[in-house]
Amino acid sequence: MKMLYEKPKAEDYVSLRLRSGMGNKDLERSRKAITNSLFTVSLYDKEKLIGFGRIVGDGGITYVVSDIMVDEKYRRKGFADQIMKELNNYFEKNTFEDSYICLIANSPADVLYCKYRFEYLPPNMCGMLRGQILK
Repeated sequence: MKMLYEKPKAEDYVSLRLRSGMGNKDLERSRKAITNSLFTVSLYDKEKLIGFGRIVGDGGITYVVSDIMVDEKYRRKGFADQIMKELNNYFEKNTFEDSYICLIANSPADVLYCKYRFEYLPPNMCGMLRGQILK
């Protein structure tokens, strides 16, 4: 296994999304999304992308953890934890006391994120998603 801090090819990213159960995404929009990421962690088995995670945001105030995924054939081996460890290192070195760092977790991944100081929202706050109108 090798871990790289370079952005993967969009084709590999989309392939991993499918192999990890995250679902398909448009190739050109995926290319743009990866290009605009602040920080990426790519985990490879030889030349095959088997794990990935990224941080998106403005680099000053707001940061979002996104796309933490591991190929279904490589799960339960600590790879998601390795990816989160690297993202956490980025936060330790590049964010500020008043930075807003967030993520949206699918259960049971929330258990992993709690290890990295992510907490559930307090009662006076709520998470929200904007509904998209299909064209």
